[in-house]
Amino acid sequence: MFSKTSSFRQIAIIIICFWLSNLNAQVTEVKYMIKFNEDNQHYDCYLVILKGSATSIQLRTQLSSQFSIVVPTGSDVNIVQKYMPLQNNQSYTGTVPCLWTLGNQILHPAAQPLSDFYGITPSLVPACQYNNLAEGDSIKLFSLSITIPGPACKSHIRLFQNGFDPGAAAPGMGGGDFSNGFTIGNPTQRYNGNLPGYLPSDKVSNSQDAGYGTLRKAVTCANNNEPIFVEDSLTGKNIQLLSPIIIDKNINIYRSSNSSFTIKAPQNGPAFVITQGNSLNISNVNFISGNNQSLTGRLFVNNGTLTLDGVNLKDPNIHFTTTGSTINNQGQLIISGAVSLSE
Repeated sequence: MFSKTSSFRQIAIIIICFWLSNLNAQVTEVKYMIKFNEDNQHYDCYLVILKGSATSIQLRTQLSSQFSIVVPTGSDVNIVQKYMPLQNNQSYTGTVPCLWTLGNQILHPAAQPLSDFYGITPSLVPACQYNNLAEGDSIKLFSLSITIPGPACKSHIRLFQNGFDPGAAAPGMGGGDFSNGFTIGNPTQRYNGNLPGYLPSDKVSNSQDAGYGTLRKAVTCANNNEPIFVEDSLTGKNIQLLSPIIIDKNINIYRSSNSSFTIKAPQNGPAFVITQGNSLNISNVNFISGNNQSLTGRLFVNNGTLTLDGVNLKDPNIHFTTTGSTINNQGQLIISGAVSLSE
């Protein structure tokens, strides 16, 4: 039989444990992420819970936050749909999304004139709550429509990087602070960086030498080691280059198994020049060289690493064995799969 003292002690322990469990049941670390939706061409913006959880009304309530993006200058940015948190969602019955707005905007500042900056913030009235949050959750907050000007690169759309991108005192920023931040339940900062997510590359959909959707534009815009995909719409077409494409990073060019297209080299230059320390990996592509029989490297000049996989090379001048060459190789040449060379 328990004494009153021991019963009170047990009740006190239970209360303390309950209080401590609630104290620990809060979100302590989050990151931001953007995923490009191929179906509707929208940029879905996410909150990712790295550590902690939240189940109480207070700890699920959205407080001051900012979700900032960097886009090529001249881009048109709009919030097209909102998802979370929900207004008046204390009892998990909310249906109206929180109002996120494009509040803070600075266009082509002197500190970074090729970029525009947008800060997106939530309205705190009426109060908005998330549903229960747990470690590992990815919550879609809102979706953006971003239209870039023709000369710009889709790959230059990204999240603001705290400590890297211009601060409020940088030239042209006008005192605007675009630092990402997230608070929930109390004013303690929970934001701790960005996740890679998925952003679109500049695909090849145009057979012209230069301009929007061309191979040259895709190579210029591609990040290091980023694959370049040639769309099926170019099946049976020739990409006629008027001057060599310079490879000054690691580039991979692919086509789908359902398509077949040809890259035609310039008359007086190779199709590609691979610079020292960089690489070009090409799979399942047809090539036709120019007709300059004395040119050394009518298709490729390689000073780095060139990998040809399942490539068909056509050079009308290969019978001229004393002058010129199809490939001028001063680096590493890797042949993989069936590679053919013909007139």
